[in-house]
Amino acid sequence: MNDGGVQLSAGWLGNAWDLYLGQLAARTVSMLVTFGPAWAAREALDLGPASYATVAHLLYFLVPLFLWATIRAIEPHRTFSRLYLATALVLVYFPTELILGAGLWLMWVAVAADPARSMRQLILSTLLLGLIMILVHAALALMSLAYAAVGGALSLFGRGPPRRTLGAAVAMSLLLLVGYAATSAMLSPTNPTILHALTTNRYDYVDPIWMLVTMALFPVLPALWLLLVSPGLTAARLRWRLSPGAEMVVAVLGIWFAANGVSLLTWLFARHTGGYALALALVLALAAPGEWLARARRPLMLFATIMTVAAFSYAIDLTLFGRFVEQRSSNGVIDVDASTSQPWPPRQNVTFGTRIYFKWAAGDDYVRDVVVPDYDWYLVTLAFRSFFSSDGRTVLFHRIPPKGWVPFECGPVEQTLKSAGGEARLMFLRFLDEHYCVR
Repeated sequence: MNDGGVQLSAGWLGNAWDLYLGQLAARTVSMLVTFGPAWAAREALDLGPASYATVAHLLYFLVPLFLWATIRAIEPHRTFSRLYLATALVLVYFPTELILGAGLWLMWVAVAADPARSMRQLILSTLLLGLIMILVHAALALMSLAYAAVGGALSLFGRGPPRRTLGAAVAMSLLLLVGYAATSAMLSPTNPTILHALTTNRYDYVDPIWMLVTMALFPVLPALWLLLVSPGLTAARLRWRLSPGAEMVVAVLGIWFAANGVSLLTWLFARHTGGYALALALVLALAAPGEWLARARRPLMLFATIMTVAAFSYAIDLTLFGRFVEQRSSNGVIDVDASTSQPWPPRQNVTFGTRIYFKWAAGDDYVRDVVVPDYDWYLVTLAFRSFFSSDGRTVLFHRIPPKGWVPFECGPVEQTLKSAGGEARLMFLRFLDEHYCVR
């Protein structure tokens, strides 16, 4: 869905880098690690649309599992891998670069926090992983700054993480900030609609008011972050902490919102606060890792329970949305905004009111009034979803408004079209050339 629909589709069309991934060259590592395997599989196996979509999703979900296994192999204790697994459960539904970024960042802190690692190893890992993380996402610099700030404050009271991790966090922050400034200037997208989107959303990770708004709109998020941080509050011996009873209350509320308010937008907006929650949870845990491990099992199991309920709720919605799309599909390219016999539900902005607290009763027709507006939030991705779910037989699409996101530039599309083979690929590339590219 949404960005992932475009990114995975570019791999199947053939020239993924020129078509789309290169527009986000400042995030090269995250793009290639997350979507490169699917692109390689398409080149090696010449998969059809439906089989490619299945293989691409399997490869996408293998990325966090591989990162988790790598963290397990190098961590001094299981604090890092458990926190990564919990964070990945939330972020994985939206193809955010933080899925990879959080894994790399935790690997680096695991090396820094391991007393068996020499200073030379710490310096080399900071340089190597830092240079890689420059091409992942700017939020990693903010996570490092948050770790250094909170860890430094705790250290003043003798409750902080290993001291050498604090200096390493400051060094990593400086390295990443300089690197991001350089890549932003040198690797800026040429597609004006992508550039506009990146510029508009640039401050979402540093605007505290916006972050509070996201958690008010999607109340499952504060429940998840409280449970993630809770065991560390005890490990760091802070006055304010959650009792087991309070954790259960938070979990019940989280389960309610997971069942009744979850949508694709929940996971999209989780990225703005998820990195900070992870950094805070880790710095608190490292104050007393042994105590954290003994204390963390219950809140992390409650965390996983919320995510399990959310996954079922999300899957039900996606199934209903898929059936709605299939019912309106037929061979060829169809402008759903021009249809009079089967009018498409109107677009709605971010969910409010009943849609947050009891979405099942938020409209007279749940699919028409709730599911389609939520999961069709980015107008552009209906075309990709309908094409791959129909195995290349049909494209249902919206007209993109004048200032809307247009994912492709026409030059690469036309170049790819010249060498493309197969009726389905030709049909979709012609559609992109006529409707979804910037000239």
